[in-house]
Amino acid sequence: MGVYLIENGTLLDATGTKPKPRTSVFVKDNRIAKIGPADEMKRFVQSQGPHKTINAAGRTIMPGMIDAHVHPSYGDIISIEELDIYASCEYRTLRAALACRKVLRAGVTSMVCPGGNWNINVALRDAINAGLIEGPRIAAGSRYISTWNSTGSFFPAHLEHPPSSFAVICNTRDEMIRETRTAIKNGVDIVKVSGDGDTSTQAGMDLVGSITLDDLKAIAEITHLMKKKCTIHARSGEKTAAAAKAGFDWVIHASYMSDEDLGVVIDCKTPINPTLSLLVNSIEWGPELGQHPAITEGYKREVDAASKILSKAHKAGVMMMAGTDSGQVAVPYGAWHAREMEHMMHYLGMSAMEAIRAGTINAAFGLGMQGQLGTLEEGKLADILVVNGDPLADIQVLQDPQRLEVIIKDGEIIDTTTPLPQPRIYPWEKPLVIWSDPRLPDQDYVRKHAKSKPRWMQQPTPKAAE
Repeated sequence: MGVYLIENGTLLDATGTKPKPRTSVFVKDNRIAKIGPADEMKRFVQSQGPHKTINAAGRTIMPGMIDAHVHPSYGDIISIEELDIYASCEYRTLRAALACRKVLRAGVTSMVCPGGNWNINVALRDAINAGLIEGPRIAAGSRYISTWNSTGSFFPAHLEHPPSSFAVICNTRDEMIRETRTAIKNGVDIVKVSGDGDTSTQAGMDLVGSITLDDLKAIAEITHLMKKKCTIHARSGEKTAAAAKAGFDWVIHASYMSDEDLGVVIDCKTPINPTLSLLVNSIEWGPELGQHPAITEGYKREVDAASKILSKAHKAGVMMMAGTDSGQVAVPYGAWHAREMEHMMHYLGMSAMEAIRAGTINAAFGLGMQGQLGTLEEGKLADILVVNGDPLADIQVLQDPQRLEVIIKDGEIIDTTTPLPQPRIYPWEKPLVIWSDPRLPDQDYVRKHAKSKPRWMQQPTPKAAE
């Protein structure tokens, strides 16, 4: 492991205190050994033996970012078929290893992976910890525990649910408890539940889900008995409040809470991961990439609802965790992890410092490592960024890879210059879509809209004989 003096930068330690100019950080044996004024640290480090100096003058020294919502096994999907059916377990795992490298190069040194195909999250976590592949440290989530009436159950009941799906269909409490125990036996850190619907699916938020409060309590009891964490996909206020009552560790989305639902969350002190990036990015860029107008309008409604209620939640002191839902459509791996913090400022009214804490120390909660990660303090793990710019003055500097001049994870500098592979996309990875517009070229459509028409349609319609 390296020994580094990160010298004479402005320390943004994410504890909430004001930045400290002309400060140095000494890293030894993957820990932050000492922090102090630059002149004092230079004298101290001279007595510590050989080390490498990183000049941080004019730069910001801050913690590595933590994304509380990444799905490395998904594969930057653009359809449910891609997510649930195409690509083998083996190929998905190898493809996901590249996704992890992309995320790390975006300055994300840790990530929470709540849900995924097969048991790939656990394999990635273990391979990264063993040094087999490069990537952020991972808190590995299970496949979603879903019912027929929640996100994850996309196919009709007359079809057998695919084992390659990111969800396991459990329609009884016994099945849910069994799946919870199985996931924990298979090594997960987090049990993920699908509580209700999704704005982008056909049923939309009319699908409030059939999982009950007692079901959620049973899942939480087993999860916590085994010293693991549980979270839930819950866009509706009904399921958000139920999960809080059941003792779930945090809720993902919570877009459609009422004031009464929010009161339950506040009373239970349940953190929220809003996941705004998937929604906002899709609104901004989805239409020009073929997104159906109904999905765009649905996302707009959700962002509007989420902005109103989650800004109230933030003001009431609910802990917000930054997470992007990366691995699908508008949030490809490595691209927009830092943008979630900007969205939190714009839509939830956070200050820059609050948003940075949402993407560092707050998100560390999802890994169960707030005592080890998320702030720059002596004794903590050395996950550090040296940023050319001031994120408190302009949060967008964290989105520019060129400004992330040094990324340190676990005390080692990450190589960000060697080009990453650009794999080919096989035809079998993508759905066979003949065309994306649901309309068919019947005669009425062709007559009114088509640029190319049969010759007879170009002539006036002959009048019927009198």
